[in-house]
Amino acid sequence: QTLEDQVWNLLHEADKAAEENKDQSLVYDAMAKTLGDAWDALIIMLEKRRALLELTAVFFENALEFAVKIDQVEDFLRNTQEFENTESLRELLLQQEHHTKELLERSLALLNKSQELTEFIEGFKSEGPNANPELIQGAHSSCLKIDNLLELLQDRRRQLDRVLKHQRQGLEQVLHVCVWHQQKNQV
Repeated sequence: QTLEDQVWNLLHEADKAAEENKDQSLVYDAMAKTLGDAWDALIIMLEKRRALLELTAVFFENALEFAVKIDQVEDFLRNTQEFENTESLRELLLQQEHHTKELLERSLALLNKSQELTEFIEGFKSEGPNANPELIQGAHSSCLKIDNLLELLQDRRRQLDRVLKHQRQGLEQVLHVCVWHQQKNQV
């Protein structure tokens, strides 16, 4: 934006020079058109890069939220949950269910955002005359890094899912035994 005024001033000077030198007006017109087209292309490219940066920021924000949720669930599992009665056991099972649901929601949000970002990068690298090997290699490298981060987080989530499922099964069995004992005592 700071250079935009200078570009427009240059275009106005070219217009003035074209008026003064009628015999070279075709050259000045061609120069002005080329400069205008190049400026428009630059603006479009900068807008796409801004959109890429915004999308990348949202992706990493989602990744951070997902990683924080994974850490919270790991802490939840590490801290031995004790219960005194069937109500506290049911509350513990509800907490587990809540954590599992939040993990899946954050996982899905991250998967969707990673797909959107990867598709944007793939489209960005192959557009226009600026598609050079370095740009293509950089885009490929970026997509691999996104996939690696996603896979790392998903591996942690899958591991937590297994632990949560195993713990939930054990707690449900304990709950059934407790309920059975309560019913037996009532009888």
